[in-house]
Amino acid sequence: MTKRTQLNINIDEPLLKELKKLALSQNLPLSVFIRNSLRDIVSGNTEETISLKSPFTDKQAYNCTSFMRAIFEKMRLKKTFKNDLDEFSDLLKHIESSKQWNDVYTKRLKEVLLDEFATPFKAEELNEISRQRKCECPIYLGLKEWTGCIEYPTQDLICNLGGSLVPLIENQI
Repeated sequence: MTKRTQLNINIDEPLLKELKKLALSQNLPLSVFIRNSLRDIVSGNTEETISLKSPFTDKQAYNCTSFMRAIFEKMRLKKTFKNDLDEFSDLLKHIESSKQWNDVYTKRLKEVLLDEFATPFKAEELNEISRQRKCECPIYLGLKEWTGCIEYPTQDLICNLGGSLVPLIENQI
């Protein structure tokens, strides 16, 4: 039997909350999630762990679009923008710093957020943007940074629940 020892560390509260969300998204107790994550880091399997996420489905892409639109609408109400284009430009500053972002994605995101009749993102679009989910979606990361929300939902939670999550975090925006 392997001898176990206890490790006590101090971490900041936002990091702890993120770790708890990630553990919940994998249906694991926090301690098991932390142990598994540390094992992956030590063994060099972090890339494999990241790539185990399944690509987006069309239902998840629809839910993500619903969330994006709802957050965009809440930010319009919370902050003072001259118009929708100014709001979009402000958001875009937080997204376009991503390596995989390009002008085609900007055009499509603009359409999705500013045209109420635009079709939602499709799975293949979000999979292309996130490289089959080998990395976090730049839209997700940009929205998270743009809102400044501390308890921002995980990407997997957004994929499953979509815009219904926005009322839960709107007071933090």
